[in-house]
Amino acid sequence: MSLYQNYFLVFLFLIPCITSAQNLECCTSDKEIEEAITGYWKIKNDASKSIYHYWFENGRGNVENVIRTETTGEYKPVEKSHSHIYVKKEDATFILEYIYKYGNWTSVLKKLNATNLALETNGETTVYYKVEF
Repeated sequence: MSLYQNYFLVFLFLIPCITSAQNLECCTSDKEIEEAITGYWKIKNDASKSIYHYWFENGRGNVENVIRTETTGEYKPVEKSHSHIYVKKEDATFILEYIYKYGNWTSVLKKLNATNLALETNGETTVYYKVEF
């Protein structure tokens, strides 16, 4: 093989490693992730009014879909939208496990900092931004 083919093979090998890496600027432990994810998050570039409220109590997380009310800074939960979540670490990857009345799913934490969150679920990445009121 030529030198260029060798470089090309190495490059192809590195692409999955680069794209699957987590970018957690804030966190190295479950507790730090819980603290960073607590709050209100909205999907970037999404026209819907859906906002997701995450909070943790005694190691058990909660998430529910909420909508803004007419009163500034207040949100109303959407009926039957509540799920429990748990932060898990598999190998060197943090995962959110959602437990909902009608089923369970997991999302890989791809990015998390003070203002941005990216979750990969079933191979599709969804990016959120933190809502402040």
